[in-house]
Amino acid sequence: KSRADGLQQLRTSTSTTLSTVEGGSGTFVRRAAALFGDGVETSKAAKKESRLFEAPTVIRYESDQVLAPHFDANRSAATEDANRGGQTLATLIVYLNDVPSGGNTRFGKLPAATTVEGDPNDSKLTIKPKMGDALLFFPADANGIFDERTEHEGCAAVDEKWIARIWRHEQRVPPPFGLSDSELAKLS
Repeated sequence: KSRADGLQQLRTSTSTTLSTVEGGSGTFVRRAAALFGDGVETSKAAKKESRLFEAPTVIRYESDQVLAPHFDANRSAATEDANRGGQTLATLIVYLNDVPSGGNTRFGKLPAATTVEGDPNDSKLTIKPKMGDALLFFPADANGIFDERTEHEGCAAVDEKWIARIWRHEQRVPPPFGLSDSELAKLS
């Protein structure tokens, strides 16, 4: 069973993978790659980095939909994720709309520095979705060592929530998980 199948069992939301770099999908990949390269979206370093990403995924949460607590990295990544670029080193989530109520991203093993608006009793790190905000975290370190503190969940949505997510791996992510060479060539 693949990790994607396992995640599907934890979620009640719907999602689609963007396997082309047309429009906003290409911009998302270029900007994500620039974060890990030299900061320039059109550089050779950013192009090289983009090969390490899975294709972007857009996820929609309707009222009462959730993603149960889970890890983006895998303790057995060397074998279980070998065909998708190895260990997940980074997760980048971009919130595509304002979510007035519900739909927070919560890290149940990390303490909060401050409380989240609307939930003064939550002592865990919780991010309220706001259009245009990005959340970057590292489910494993640079050596691929799993970090159990990054267990997180998509809390129940009250209002509709849309996110775009991209995972960075240790090695080239081949299709169908990553972008094809022809799509990567379009990222100029």
